[in-house]
Amino acid sequence: MTAKSRLQVKAHTANRFREFSKKNNSNQSQTLDLILDFFEKNNLSPFETLVPSKVSLEQLIKKRIDAVIAILKNIEKTQTKPGFLMLELLLEGRNLPAASIKEKNKKTATGEQSREQLELEISRLQEALKATQKDLEYLLQQVEIKGNAFGADYLKLNIPRTEFEQFKIAIKRKS
Repeated sequence: MTAKSRLQVKAHTANRFREFSKKNNSNQSQTLDLILDFFEKNNLSPFETLVPSKVSLEQLIKKRIDAVIAILKNIEKTQTKPGFLMLELLLEGRNLPAASIKEKNKKTATGEQSREQLELEISRLQEALKATQKDLEYLLQQVEIKGNAFGADYLKLNIPRTEFEQFKIAIKRKS
């Protein structure tokens, strides 16, 4: 049996501590040990206040999140949307408006890619797109819908594993 010792504390404090122990389903010795371990492990002192309060930390985190959101919106405006528009124009086979052709000519004068290089790149990308579309059509033709009496229906791809692995390798090479 372990030796017990008594501490002299005010009755109000002792009652608060007993209630705290009951709330945490622990006896008083275990609760006091856990409290002391917590303070020691986290290098905290009950006599000092924590420098950053929860409210100030929350405000700091919100400010940083707002800054990240602003950066992402800026990236979307300056990089993603124009790039997406160019890809959309290329894939739909539309001609570029005259204003963007003038901008392109200005860029070539400043040392960007020449018009011929861009046209070659566009034709290469269009050929790659056509090849990818053919592969996708082939795969879609090989898909079969299977009914399941005990659950949701599912899709089955009717090609050998080796052929499927070759598709995966080809896609990785293209990207």
